Amino acid sequence: MSQWLLGAAVLAVCLVPCAAVCFYAGPLSGLAALQVAGGLTTSILILLAEAFRRQPFIDLAVVFAALMVVGGIVFARILERDL
Repeated sequence: MSQWLLGAAVLAVCLVPCAAVCFYAGPLSGLAALQVAGGLTTSILILLAEAFRRQPFIDLAVVFAALMVVGGIVFARILERDL
């Protein structure tokens, strides 16, 4: 196992607390956890791209990062009465 895969595995474990907060906390905390999970997922994709030497994973990470920002804004806009 390379150091890149090990780093991706450690970050994948860090997604578990984010999922727990998304499921059990309020909307505002869930939105913050969703944004943190998006950053972690982007980092995981970049580490996997380096580990497997695959360029499309980097492209996927860049697109995912952009969509996470838009998704967070849309989520906040839809739930603005609760936030």
